[in-house]
Amino acid sequence: MKFKNLFLFAAIAMLASCGKYEFDASQISQEIAQQQAKNLLGIDIDPNQDWRPIRNGSVTITANADLENIVRVEVLTESPFNNEDAMVLNSMECQPGQQVTLTYEAPDYLTQLMAACVNDKGVYYVKVFDIDSQAVDFKTANAPTRASEGGFPNTIVLGKGTKSFNALRAEESQNNQFGIKINDGKKTRWYTAWKDNSWANDMLWVHKTVEGEGGWYIHPKNKTVICRDITDQGDLATLKVNIETYLKKYENGTGGPKANNWKSTIQNDPNFTINNNELVSDGKPLVIIPIQMNTTEGGNNSVYYYYYNPAKAPTESNALANYIKSLPKFKALWGYNDATFKREKEYLLPYYGDEIPVEGTWGSPVIPKGYKIGFLNCKNKGNSIYSNSCGCVYGVGDLNVEVNHLIGHFNSAIDNKLAQDVISNDKGDTEKVYGGSANGMDWNSPRIAIYNANNRSYLCFEDGCDLTFCDMIVEIVQGTEIILETVAPDVEPAMYTMCFEDRAETADYDMNDVVLTAKRKNATQIILTLAACGAKDKVVLRGIAGSKTLNNGEIHELLGLTDENSFANTQIGGYTCNGKSEIITIGNKNIVDFLSEIYIENLTTGKTVSMPGPKQPPYAIIVPMRFNYPKEGSSIKKAYPDFLNWAQDAGASKDWYRSLEGVDRYPTLFLK
Repeated sequence: MKFKNLFLFAAIAMLASCGKYEFDASQISQEIAQQQAKNLLGIDIDPNQDWRPIRNGSVTITANADLENIVRVEVLTESPFNNEDAMVLNSMECQPGQQVTLTYEAPDYLTQLMAACVNDKGVYYVKVFDIDSQAVDFKTANAPTRASEGGFPNTIVLGKGTKSFNALRAEESQNNQFGIKINDGKKTRWYTAWKDNSWANDMLWVHKTVEGEGGWYIHPKNKTVICRDITDQGDLATLKVNIETYLKKYENGTGGPKANNWKSTIQNDPNFTINNNELVSDGKPLVIIPIQMNTTEGGNNSVYYYYYNPAKAPTESNALANYIKSLPKFKALWGYNDATFKREKEYLLPYYGDEIPVEGTWGSPVIPKGYKIGFLNCKNKGNSIYSNSCGCVYGVGDLNVEVNHLIGHFNSAIDNKLAQDVISNDKGDTEKVYGGSANGMDWNSPRIAIYNANNRSYLCFEDGCDLTFCDMIVEIVQGTEIILETVAPDVEPAMYTMCFEDRAETADYDMNDVVLTAKRKNATQIILTLAACGAKDKVVLRGIAGSKTLNNGEIHELLGLTDENSFANTQIGGYTCNGKSEIITIGNKNIVDFLSEIYIENLTTGKTVSMPGPKQPPYAIIVPMRFNYPKEGSSIKKAYPDFLNWAQDAGASKDWYRSLEGVDRYPTLFLK
């Protein structure tokens, strides 16, 4: 039946404020509705199914995170750092140290949530908590306590220095007009990148002796680094979630193609490019902890550090790069292979003065305040300057130009639109070779990035041929200035979507006849939006307590539809609009309970449709997100195949609405 202009009778208006389940739903023949659902969906419905994949809860949060000027606390679905999927479930303004109890309605598939303290600049400090937890105290969320001024050695002696791969390649390049010949496992090519000899004096140094307080020792196996054992693991659960959210190893989270974090995160987030991926000494001993080494080649890696007085260094990028090339680099730690997040040893990075050192130079545990500190990874896969898998990669991208040209390994991470002319034989013939990655790096891109979260800085390494930047994660425990998040995460309030079929007994289950969305504006108010209309019948919204605009409104009229346009926001290429919104005060009531009281009256059939009861078909559902409901005329089982699993077993496929499988969905993300 085509839509006609609605004339509201006074008798209809008398139904305006019916409470939950007070209306008469017996007009619907459940037997006929059940048979229609069986015919269309082809399943038996779980008798425990309530069509709300949502879990209610509450948690008391103490606003005592290590963060100045805390102004509010929040409950979130996920880590907020560079994560479009994170949603705020509830928030409240507070004073530092105050205890605040927040209720929430979380997606049922989640077993953990995030509590957050937020300061007046929008900086977040977060902590993971199990969904059954009753309280969150941030004093138990900190990483290992920053070490005190004491507890450090009074005797530190430098060991031997050796030429780096860059220095040896520069040396070799002087012996031939074509540079150095390097094999990529399939072919040998000549590289001219090291012929300018700017790397000639690049030396890598190790530590020889350490004595004094604090339990520091020269590692007995590697005999080149200064470390001590630790037992304080801190909040590894939160760290793991933050890192794995920010820097996924795989595109789908668990396997398959590697994630391109260079494209998705590194280039787009200022937190990764602060200070050109160098740190600044705060005048305390520099201590680091390897947190995770999620790379099969971790055993080939060695991390080194350097430092310099920025007042004495050139500022122009090329001149600064050449200056850093000449600086001594000192061993920080050995790599290993272990994807587990843990804290077992911390490493001390001493200062040996500003002059070129010699073996036996005495050091200090403190790098002078204000000095710049940078890092590199020496990848030693075969220990040969003629192997394309050996090289040193830096956080300062201008120091990676030479190694990024090595075909078959490091060059695999270079953008495939960039090409180099490589000498292919002893005659000087050249061939054009392109980089190996779509949306890959430039020739001078960094391979170590600095990530900041929860008042700590982390070094994130890309050790070779892909773009994950999570091959090694190293925590800066102390010794550098604290760099807080420079850009506040843009975290949206959680969106809840309610979908109705306007005729329960003849439903086509495209779940778009009436679509409502709701999200919190503050602790007591929500923004309720009539988002879509896929009904030809005259349909009125009912049961919206506190509403002055949407309640008792006919959906076509609310969206400005005419006889010629029955549908809004359900057809690709059809009529679209921003929906009709209203701010409603719901007090202490949670959003899902509020939505569950809403029902529709179909004036064409004279029947009402509300949230189904036990064993009843899904002629109304509530989804805990902004939902790409099926497009006009397409069944939900086609758009979301996992919906059927959930419908017949409420404990299965709880996140069916997040699946990427399925077709014929309407792109609703423009709806705010």
